[in-house]
This record gives sequence, C-alpha cells and structure tokens, in this order.
Amino acid sequence: MKYFSILACLMLLCFSSCIKDEKPNIEADIIEVLSPQEGILNVVYQSTSIDIYADPAKIDPENITFSYLISEGATISPDPQGVSDYSTPRSFIVTSEDGEWTKTYQVRIIFKDLPSEFDFENWYQPEGERYKMPFDIDSESGDSLFIWSCGNEPYAFITNKYDDYTTFPTQPTTEACQGSYAVKLETKLTGDYYKPIAAGNLFIGQFDASKYDPLESTQFGLPFMKKPLRITGKYKYRSGGKTYHTQSDDSCRIQAVLYKTDANVKHLNGYTIKNSPNIVARAEMTDDGTDTPGEGYKYFDFEFIYTQEIDCDILKSGGYNLAVIFSASRKGDTYDGAPGSVMLVDDVKIICDTNF
Repeated sequence: MKYFSILACLMLLCFSSCIKDEKPNIEADIIEVLSPQEGILNVVYQSTSIDIYADPAKIDPENITFSYLISEGATISPDPQGVSDYSTPRSFIVTSEDGEWTKTYQVRIIFKDLPSEFDFENWYQPEGERYKMPFDIDSESGDSLFIWSCGNEPYAFITNKYDDYTTFPTQPTTEACQGSYAVKLETKLTGDYYKPIAAGNLFIGQFDASKYDPLESTQFGLPFMKKPLRITGKYKYRSGGKTYHTQSDDSCRIQAVLYKTDANVKHLNGYTIKNSPNIVARAEMTDDGTDTPGEGYKYFDFEFIYTQEIDCDILKSGGYNLAVIFSASRKGDTYDGAPGSVMLVDDVKIICDTNF
C-alpha cells in the first residue's frame, strides 16, 4: 500500500511537471467564421483575408455580427461582438497565446457572384509563403477577388520546399496567349511514399489544409448567379509521358461544374465533384488531352450539359456554385500523373445565357 502511494506521488509529480513544461501556443489564426444568420452563402479563407459571400436579400451589412473561432489561447481585437457594421472591410488582429505572434485579417462581405472572364494577369504571394497565386479584380469596385486555389500549400508541406515560386506546381508564366501572364501547371515529384506526385492544378474554391484527406481538402466552387452555357479559353499541353502508378499516357483535364447548394452542401470536394446529386450541369474536355501541336495555344470550347432544371429565383439569390478546374494530370487526384506534364491556360471565359 505504501509502495502504491509513493508510485502515485511520483506519477502526480511527473504529470505536474509536464503541465508546467507545456509552452504557450504560437498560432494566431482565424480558423472559422461563425454566424447563425441565414443568407451566408460561402466563406473563403485566403492567407489573411476572409471573404463572406452573402445573399443581399437576407443580409444587412450594416447590422450583422460574426463570431470567430481562433487558435487555442489566442486573443482577437477588436472584440467581434462589438462590431456590427461590415459595410466596408473590417480588420481584426489575432495575437497568439505566447504574445509573440500576430496576424491582421481583413474580413469582407461580398454580394456579387464570380466574374465570368479570367485573364490571369494578377498574382500575389500569400503571407509567409514562397509561391504565388492568381487573383481577379472586380471591374466595378476595383476590389481584389481571391477566388482561386491550388495544391501549392500541401506541396510545400510535403516536400518542405520553400524555394522560389517557380519550383511550385502552380505558378505564373510570361508565355501568355495575350497580355503579360498565363497560368503554368506542372506535375512534380514530391518524394513522399504515399503521395508521390503533385499535379499542377488550379480551381475556383479553396483548399482546407486542416483535413488530412486531400480529396476532402479541395472545396470546389463559389456562388454564381448566371446560367452558364459554355466555357472557352486557350491552353497548351505537353505530356510528361507515362503516369506514376498505372503507366498510362498522361493527359490534362479541364472541367466546369454548376451545382446547387443547401444546408448540407456548401461546396463539393474531390469525392462529390464526380457524382453529387446536387450537380445540375457539367462542361469538360471530351478529347484525350494530348499534346498541343507546335508552339501556339489551342482554343477550347465546351458546352455545359444540363441534367436538371435551374430554379431562377434560387440562382439569382446565390444558391448555385460554379467550380472551374484545371489539372496538368487527369488522374492527379489519385496521385497518378507523369512528372513533367505541363499545361498552360489563358483567357478563360464563361459564356452565359443573357435571356435567363
């Protein structure tokens, strides 16, 4: 009995020591925006900016309050409960538990849907990262729109690569069809046994790095309030040869998906983008995506094939999302691509029904 008491005391001392040795958290992140308000269509997290897409018929930007889930032990200023006017972008400073790190987030409410033309002329470097990402500019307000995402972030994590942006799978290139820049997507080796390749990719939506499964991490689509008929653009492609696993000829992928959102489906991921019952229309490359001849770009024009009727009222209130996806390796989502496969994309347009 005495032996047991001594052992218990030693365990207690050890446990107390572990608690004392635990260091304060150094993270200073806004993890999630929370609101019980109806009319929040989607929330896009990009570096230190947060865009809240909302239905203007249900949301009053001058009278709304959000709560923020932040890193453990961190603090946020000003107090979100005291901020109710989001008619202009609001800034919040998150300070880590140890007090050594801060991040300043800009939070905006956006009532417009996606643009319908993408020239990839504008690029930015996310805070603390080495890679670059494209962004669009609203033609009326001049605001920056951070609607594109890719696999650069997980690639940096897997490879521990923090080199120049030109080493990442998704990057800008001056080899443009028009203007100064286009998108370059290149499939690369990662050196990881379970995730051996990273396909160069770009998609409308966001990448949720908190999810372990990459197919769940890809959150495709943002609100689109027009009826799309076709997607057009220019691309160049050079296959890297045989794919990593199946040793089949690699090919690229271009697709666009329109789907209805609801209480359970705010976005589609790498699993549900293939066969979700919420999908109402799809446009995708129908040829084999082989190398484009010569040095010039090849024009593509794919029609949206509808399998369901669109509800006009729901469409105009932001109840449908559009996802546009480009990949240098068609089967890159299953880590089956050919290293060295390169796809360039430029001057993409969504042609919509003007009478709808």
